Amino acid sequence: MITSADKILDDIFSIINNLTSSDNSDDIIEKSLDVAADIVSADGYFFFNISSEKQMSLEKFRITSLQDRINYEDKALIFPSKTLSEIKNKALKSPSELSACNLEKFSSENIYTHKEIDTSAFAKIDELYNYSTSSVFSIPLVGSQKNLLGIVTFINAQDDKGKSICFTGKAQEIMTSICQLITLALENRQINLSNSQLLESFIDVIIRAINSKSPSTSNHCQRVPIIAKMLTSAAVEEQQGPLKDFEMTEKDWHALHVASYLHDCGKITTPEHIVEKATKLESINNRIHEIRNRFEILRRDAHIKYLQKRLANSDNKENLQAEFVAEVKELEDDFAFIAQCNTGDFPVSAQDKERLEKISAKTFTRYFNRMLGLSWAEKTAITNPEFYNHPAQENILQDRPDHLTDNYNFGELYNLKVEHGTINAEERKKINEHINVTIEMLRALPPSDEMRKIIEYAGCHHEWVNGQGYPNQLTGDQMSVPAKIMAIADVFEALSSRDRTYKAPKKLSEILQIMQEMKNIGHLDPDLYQIFITKQIYLEYAKQYIEPEQIDDVIPENYL
Repeated sequence: MITSADKILDDIFSIINNLTSSDNSDDIIEKSLDVAADIVSADGYFFFNISSEKQMSLEKFRITSLQDRINYEDKALIFPSKTLSEIKNKALKSPSELSACNLEKFSSENIYTHKEIDTSAFAKIDELYNYSTSSVFSIPLVGSQKNLLGIVTFINAQDDKGKSICFTGKAQEIMTSICQLITLALENRQINLSNSQLLESFIDVIIRAINSKSPSTSNHCQRVPIIAKMLTSAAVEEQQGPLKDFEMTEKDWHALHVASYLHDCGKITTPEHIVEKATKLESINNRIHEIRNRFEILRRDAHIKYLQKRLANSDNKENLQAEFVAEVKELEDDFAFIAQCNTGDFPVSAQDKERLEKISAKTFTRYFNRMLGLSWAEKTAITNPEFYNHPAQENILQDRPDHLTDNYNFGELYNLKVEHGTINAEERKKINEHINVTIEMLRALPPSDEMRKIIEYAGCHHEWVNGQGYPNQLTGDQMSVPAKIMAIADVFEALSSRDRTYKAPKKLSEILQIMQEMKNIGHLDPDLYQIFITKQIYLEYAKQYIEPEQIDDVIPENYL
């Protein structure tokens, strides 16, 4: 018996709608099998998946008349998994195995009349459940690349009275057409699986590349997911307040996991001398040593001048010694001040900048040719090579034309004047570019709804809820909750990290004080920040991932 045409159309449209609007291939396959069996009144079906390793395994089956009695754990005994090569070597093959080997349909009104067919699986079902298998129709599912994706075997077509009959030509046409939809679902599943495997491989490659370039950034990328998961779980559990309705689907969780691992992947294009810049004068090495040597020269010059005055008896010994000691003391104080300015922990004020200018006016005599030993690129950056060919008076702190290269400014005085941290304006711009690079790298991957979420979550971790962040100046209302969670996770890990070369590890109280100020000025989302503090996410993470000496007594209420 074949179901009415209206019923067929309704069911087919339902499958097609699911096929075009959903990537849940398992549900689509099961729905298609149920519809096909119901339309032609087949009592059961068996769906065998063919894996990429050419393994044939029973994935889904249904026998309607045995629905309440069947033990689905028996399927491994009845239909054990086999490779296609094993099946080809069998003397007798089941209907599904014949379809797999020959890529042809198989139909029989009574399977037991075929002595050349392996009927042992059907015999086991009949014996275990007091069943009677009769008519069988098996269909190979062949993809667009002529690759075998699966086998569907229907059993026991029934008439209006429930009597087993053969699968008519019309019934076979209907089942074959519906199975083409299953083939599309299987191809979609393979594409989704390939995309997922590609994404996991991409994550692994990027993490390896970042680790080779910057171990601290690699550690950061592996710890941010931990904090993000902790805070997200706490937000989902909220029963009141603005986040009481916040939920995460399985795909949302996976997108957050991937995004938090890849949020800084763009930093593989950021030069190491910026990513790992521990002091203001650091490029490839810390150039404070070059400046120290200039002070050594000035000290030696002062000593020579003192000795020359002694030999000339220009003044008494005590006065000359006092003059020398005072000059050395001034040099030592000036160099100590420069060294202090070189660290990122020392905030440089307007008065400090004036003192740096004053110190930079001190000169020393360079005798050796500065043009010797330079690369071709370095030589082309020097606009006045004649000046460097001969001995000359040079400032003790220098901002030379050759310090300006490749959109960077390596000027000594310029970098020492950086007010906070170690990064100057040009370097900050380059660092900020890593967000755009991250987004571009992720956009190059196969597009999907999940990938769009990954791009949003990863690309928003430097946005501020007041709209003053980057790269897109989004407000809190324009960002999803997971995107705003990423910002808090990123900040907390960076502040609590013990492997940043440019700063000493901070204590929890210092970290939370900084984050509280960031919340107050509109950087961090206040609702998520409150959960972070009240649920003591910071302490849960700290006990596992930061040094014990960083964990001091914190009263949560003081940081709300």
